[in-house]
This record gives sequence, C-alpha cells and structure tokens, in this order.
Amino acid sequence: MEDNGKNSKRRNKFAGKEDISRETVDNVLNGQIDQLREISRINDDTATKVSESVNILYEKRISVDTDKFEQLIRYFIGEMENKLRKVKQPSKGLKWYIIMWIITLASAFLSGYFIHEYREWKEKAMYWYQQYEEVKLKK
Repeated sequence: MEDNGKNSKRRNKFAGKEDISRETVDNVLNGQIDQLREISRINDDTATKVSESVNILYEKRISVDTDKFEQLIRYFIGEMENKLRKVKQPSKGLKWYIIMWIITLASAFLSGYFIHEYREWKEKAMYWYQQYEEVKLKK
C-alpha cells in the first residue's frame, strides 16, 4: 500500500529486539490466564456472598412501625383535599357579585310588579271615583 508515495507497511513491534521463544509466550499467556481465573473466582465468591446477604435480608423481614407514616399520609391527604376544595369553590368576590346580581334582578322584577299593580289600582280608583261622582250628581 502506498500513501503519498511512501511505503506504509506495518512495522513489526518487535523489530530489532530479541526473538521471543514460543515457550516464553506460552508461559506469559498461561500466567495471564491464571490471573484471569483467579479474578473470576474472586468475582464468583463475591457474587455468592452478595446473594447470601440479600437472601438473609429477605428472610429476616425486619418489621417497621408505620403508624406515624400513616398519620402523616392521612394528614397530608386531608390537607390536599381541603386545598382542592378551596380551589374548586368560587372566590368570595365572585360570590358577592352573583348575590348582588340576583338582588338587582329581583328588585327589578319586584319594582316592575309594583308599578304594574299601582297603575291597575290607579285605574280602578279612577273608575270608582267616576262612578261615585256620577251617583253624587244624580242625587
């Protein structure tokens, strides 16, 4: 392979160094494999101990008094329900506005009714007054 006119062959890592015998390489590799086996054994032992510890914890089942927690939860839920009730309810200003609007509407209807009644009474009074005057003049 050529790259920009230069020969780019891979250099031998061990070039210029002594040849390593196959036996030496085997010994080094066997030593590393033994180390890996030891690490694997240690990992297996650790995993076994952790598993045993977890099983012991599951078996012991330490009891916890949850009465205080339940009281706190009930209190918290009650407070949240109160807050939600307050949020859902209309404000005092809106309540007063609606009440005043209803009072205004009722007073308008009542005043209309009384004005109508007054006009009817006035017409009846005029009629009876005229009848009285006619009877008075006839005598």
